[in-house]
Amino acid sequence: MLAKLNDNVAALVFGVYLLGIIMYVIQLIFMTEIWLKGEEVDVSAVTVARVLGGAWLGLGLGIVLTFLNGPDGQKTFFTSLLVAQVATLLVILHSHFIANVPKTGDDVAIVAVLTILFLIGWFRIKDRL
Repeated sequence: MLAKLNDNVAALVFGVYLLGIIMYVIQLIFMTEIWLKGEEVDVSAVTVARVLGGAWLGLGLGIVLTFLNGPDGQKTFFTSLLVAQVATLLVILHSHFIANVPKTGDDVAIVAVLTILFLIGWFRIKDRL
């Protein structure tokens, strides 16, 4: 399955990145109220959190399909995913450092690592996109 990427490093980092997406999808769709309370967000945001989880579920499925079919011709998908990941990082950094939301520290670290992993994988396969 991972052989379609023809790059073990890219397969490894996208695999770890996919695990991160899976964890956020589980939290946002199936554990929404618990996750929101842990982040000190009012539970009235359940619908928005679940929509976000659904969006990341779709992006995660795109990663799985890339493992199955290879990255050739997937430039639009990976560009969209790059924009989504960097925007997520910028929003969480703003929330933590500018808006001083105290419960975002762990998310800043996780999203930063996921962004770095994505960028490593993206740079390794970008010639094939």
